[in-house]
Parts: sequence; structure tokens; C-alpha cells
Amino acid sequence: MRRTPGLPVLSLAVAALVLAGCTAGGSDAPSDDATGPLSAWFEKVGGSYEGEDYERQQREAEEIVAACMAEEGFEYAPAEPMAGGEAEDAPEMDTKEFAEQYGYGVTFSDELYGSGEDWVDPNEDYVAVMSESEQAAYYEALMGAMADYDYAADPEGTNMPGWEEQGCNGKAQHEVYDQDIWSNPSLESFWDEMQREYEGLADANPELAEAEKKWSACMAEAGFDFAGPDEAQQSVYDQWDALYQALPAYDPDADPDELDPAAYEIDPAAEAELREQELSLAPADYECRASTGYDEAYDVANLELEKRLWDKYGAELEAATGGSTPSE
Repeated sequence: MRRTPGLPVLSLAVAALVLAGCTAGGSDAPSDDATGPLSAWFEKVGGSYEGEDYERQQREAEEIVAACMAEEGFEYAPAEPMAGGEAEDAPEMDTKEFAEQYGYGVTFSDELYGSGEDWVDPNEDYVAVMSESEQAAYYEALMGAMADYDYAADPEGTNMPGWEEQGCNGKAQHEVYDQDIWSNPSLESFWDEMQREYEGLADANPELAEAEKKWSACMAEAGFDFAGPDEAQQSVYDQWDALYQALPAYDPDADPDELDPAAYEIDPAAEAELREQELSLAPADYECRASTGYDEAYDVANLELEKRLWDKYGAELEAATGGSTPSE
């Protein structure tokens, strides 16, 4: 999953490490022969997005929310987990078959991961009979400052409250997914250096730089103009984000009560056009990476970088996550 969706302030390569998965520690670097110690650490501290682990984490979080809400004087029925991972019949990611069927998975997110429309809140009836002030108190306990957070005015989450201000949900997310590492000021130098190192990875590795040039030439023959695979994939995400940002619902001055449902829905024709582009680009990207040896060169450069960063920051990363061993 090296080329997974990027986070707002991280490059695709960095975000792939983050999304690979969460506590770490011990005196020795965690090991992962296929990638490196950073990937192994992120897999520990990031949680799992797939299968039984994903559902277990959701159940654990919901139980924490229920206990927290009880302390606040409210009943709370834990919700059933939403299914994790890709659709059961989907090919494995980063394969030719996946690229041909789902591209990068950008415009196919509903098909792959579900839209969430079938999810049922087991607390809906309980909240519905409350007075307006009781409902406000309930959501304040459940969500804290997030109850009034304006997503439209801050779509990148720049001013999103910390977990301590997010009520019982924030407490659960912190305890299950160790949210501190993302905002821990002691790790600021690590995040900054990791970002810089990955952005300059090809420049610092002649073999990867040569493979990237070959990949770019291969893509040009297929009718695409990109300097590297991350740029190609990011182009689809950028266009997908642009479609959302253009929706009336993302207007910070819009009144949600006056918007019709269409204000939240991407234009089907625009979505179909981008999907067609994605299904053309992703298979070409895959074929060019395979024919030029790009992936192999990237893996070598990535492993070296992970080891170098771990040697420099491993002790700080372990300390930030409590010093537990990677196997725990």
C-alpha cells in the first residue's frame, strides 16, 4: 500500500507509511523485511484498516464511549462495527487486476469500502425523545467541541480540536488509536525531516532517479505526462477533492438548513469523467512500474531511508508511544 491516499499535509509516500497502520518501543528497532522499521512502527501505532482487527478496534472504541457516556449521565448503546477493508471480491491492491478494475480506488471508494448509508445509529430513538437542551448536552458529552465544528469552513482540518476536546469519542479514539503521535510537539522534527526525505528520495538515490525517468518515458508513450508515480496518483486525488470542494455544501457561508440533498452530491457526469481517466491512468502506471523496475528501486531506497530515520529518531518514537515492545 505504498501509494495510498495522502493526508492533507503529507506526501503520498509519507502518508502511505502513516496509513499502513499503531504502540511501539523496545530497545531494538521493530523489523519488517519487506519494508523497514518505520513501516513496522506505523503499523503498530496506526491501527488496522482491514478485517477482524479493524472490527475489534471499533468495538473496543465503542465500549469506551459507552462507559464514558455513562459517567456523563447518559445511556449509550455501542454501535456495530462497519465492515473494514476492500470489498470481498476485489483483487489485491497494487496488482494489475486492481488497477484495471478500480484504478487507484479513488472514485470507487463506495464500491470498495461502502458508503456508510446502511449504518444505523442504535442511539437514534434514545436521543429523539430528548428535549433540545438535553440533546445539546448529549452531543456535547459525546463529541465535545466537534459538536459545533464547521467542516465546511475548515475542510483540511487545520483548526480541528485536539482529542481532549472531542468528548467521549475523542477519549476512545485516543485510547484505541494512540492519537497523541500526530500532534506530539516532541515529534515535530521527525515529521518535518521524514517529509523532506521522502520528497527528495529520488534525488538522493541515483538508481531510483533512473527508474523514475524510465517510468516517465514509458508513461509518455502511453499518453501521460508525469514525473513520477506519486504525481500520477495524486492528480486523481486532487481532482476528486476539487469536485468536493466545488459542492455548495462546502461553501462556508452556506446555511445547511437551506441546502437541498443535491448540494452534497458530486455531479454524476463529472464523476464518470474522472473515473474514466482513473481507469486509464492506473493500469498504465502499473505496467510502467513493472516494466521499468521502478518498484524494486523504490523498495531499496525506502528501506535505506527507513533504517536511517529509525536510527536517528527511533528512541523518540518509542518514548512517544510509551516504550512498549513492537510485538505487543
